[in-house]
Amino acid sequence: MNINAKYFGPISYEEKETIHIINGLIGFESFTEYLPIPFQENDDSMISLQCLTDETLSFILMNPFTIFPDYAPLLPSHELKELGADSIDDISFYVIGVIRDSVEESTVNLKAPLAVNAMNRQAKQVILDHPEYTFRHSLGDMRKEG
Repeated sequence: MNINAKYFGPISYEEKETIHIINGLIGFESFTEYLPIPFQENDDSMISLQCLTDETLSFILMNPFTIFPDYAPLLPSHELKELGADSIDDISFYVIGVIRDSVEESTVNLKAPLAVNAMNRQAKQVILDHPEYTFRHSLGDMRKEG
């Protein structure tokens, strides 16, 4: 299959590479089928989450553990079950980034990460019950902390 990816132009992909986001992303509930495209091959630190039904829609995802090593998301058992996972170890987490002209102005959403079960390609945006995590956590602040 082929798609004209927002950040990459024409790309060929196989169905097994796509992910299904249960209930879509917050504010984009009707869009549930995506292709994750890493910006650097074999590196999940930054990914373009390309919508398959609207080529103009793509989100920037980041691996939160590379920028915030103490990040500790937990999911209740009903969300693990919904994702078809036996344990939290079966889940990969990604945070949605808003990239600005400078790193200091850029933000990530630590409060509502995308939880992905890589085995069955099911994903869900979850809201964590953790007061330290915000919807707009500044990357500039993270650089100062690190």
